[in-house]
Amino acid sequence: MAARVVVLDAMGVLYRHGNVVSGVLIPYLRDLGCTASEDEIRRLYRRCTLGELPTEEFWAALGVGHTASDIEYCGRHQLTVGTVDTLRSLRTADVTVLVLTNDAGPWSAHLRRRFGLEPYVDHWFVSSEIGARKPSPAAYDAVLAHPGVEAGSTVLVDDRPTNLAAASAAGFRPVLFHSEDTAANPVPDLEVTSARSMADLLDVLLAATHTPAV
Repeated sequence: MAARVVVLDAMGVLYRHGNVVSGVLIPYLRDLGCTASEDEIRRLYRRCTLGELPTEEFWAALGVGHTASDIEYCGRHQLTVGTVDTLRSLRTADVTVLVLTNDAGPWSAHLRRRFGLEPYVDHWFVSSEIGARKPSPAAYDAVLAHPGVEAGSTVLVDDRPTNLAAASAAGFRPVLFHSEDTAANPVPDLEVTSARSMADLLDVLLAATHTPAV
């Protein structure tokens, strides 16, 4: 019997903000007096989340090395309502949960510990650790190499249609979770199952991973 596996995005799915740079990072930097342009912040953020720049060097490059803190920054993130209940229900239903996220390793680790998510997720694929960001094919290939993940049967949930189009091309079954960032990343004619709340998402995932009795 094939394993029942779902792959979840973090930002915009587990956590509230899909556009974490605009919603969390830039406001935090501005509060610390950072005057770097948004383009520069995004450029350095991309390098950091690809593992090319450690977080301490990221803060220093933006002129806030003596005041910024990974823990303080992560403290500004918010959990999506219903996340823990959904993860707990998936675990109870014997569904294996993986996470694929564009993030820096230390930030990802702080967040999952802060919100108590580690007991419910079997493996975290973090872009800075695998050296690839969604929607790069290499990011999806890293997940497909994980034991139990099978192209054609594994569900992948993301709030960005652009990421889902790439996931579908890689062989995943895409599911859209709506966030404030969804409309900013359109893919014309992309037809996928969608959910607008964690309760709805749980129903979708349980239906998608249901194994009929023999």
